[in-house]
Amino acid sequence: MAHELVTVCLPPDAHQDLRAALEEAMAPFDVNGGPAPREGEWDHWWIGRPGDVFDVHRGHEDDPRLVRAAVDAYGEPREWVPGTCDGGPRGLLDFAGMRTRAARLASRSDIPFTRRTPERAVATENLLTLDGTWIYHDDQVPRAGTGYVEFANSYLDELAPDTMVVRLRIHC
Repeated sequence: MAHELVTVCLPPDAHQDLRAALEEAMAPFDVNGGPAPREGEWDHWWIGRPGDVFDVHRGHEDDPRLVRAAVDAYGEPREWVPGTCDGGPRGLLDFAGMRTRAARLASRSDIPFTRRTPERAVATENLLTLDGTWIYHDDQVPRAGTGYVEFANSYLDELAPDTMVVRLRIHC
């Protein structure tokens, strides 16, 4: 069993009852569901994971649609760096800034390993698209001639600004 991240894309109104929207989107991929044998992707999930957050565009840090889990998967309180979140409307999330920061960190010679390269600053191991398709990083992607990371980044970049994008930590 492992812990991975999935980026979940939800309709714009999902913020009104985020937990219910996430439960509905994630339900088809629950290994605990029926009928047996069930082939799923996760058996537990939590909103966000410390260290794997989205940057927020300046001036939008207090938008009520932003998602910030109060506790982590272990029930410990999360402390938030201003300008970060676990999700929110695509138009409020600063993907370009995340990639720029990752490139800057990757270029520093005193850091032997960085978890998030510019290409992986936004894309996670798994992507759950608006139409309910789960795409795993080793899967064939819907766009010929692209790899998973390239596909995931372009898919997320091209979402409408009001589409909700949320990172979940999954146990699989």
